[in-house]
Amino acid sequence: MDPNATRPAWPDSIDVTATMIFCALAVALPVLGYVLVAIDYRRYLRSLHRAIACIVYRERGTPGWVRERTPRCVAALGLEWPCTEEELKEAYRRKVKALHPDRGGDQRRFQLVQGYFEEALRLINERQESAAT
Repeated sequence: MDPNATRPAWPDSIDVTATMIFCALAVALPVLGYVLVAIDYRRYLRSLHRAIACIVYRERGTPGWVRERTPRCVAALGLEWPCTEEELKEAYRRKVKALHPDRGGDQRRFQLVQGYFEEALRLINERQESAAT
């Protein structure tokens, strides 16, 4: 080797490109991992919320001392618990007149009230059956 020969300049363009790609990957991969974990964690929290809601709002099999004083389905119709079937039907008719889609009401809210009515009717029938026995 000739000591007077000039060496190629370091870093050359290949080294610079490889170093930049490495640095970009070193930053981008952890950021991508964080984003994916955050998205998956949010999905987990939503599924956990749905599971807890199913457990909390499930009425069948829940002891009486755990239940609210007025079930949500009865309170949504503007009544207090205990109520009679006639009072329930009257309150349901009032709500339906206000929320029916043919009268300009919202279809989703109308269906929600229908579900509440059916659930409240089921609770009243269960209460009457348990009182009869």
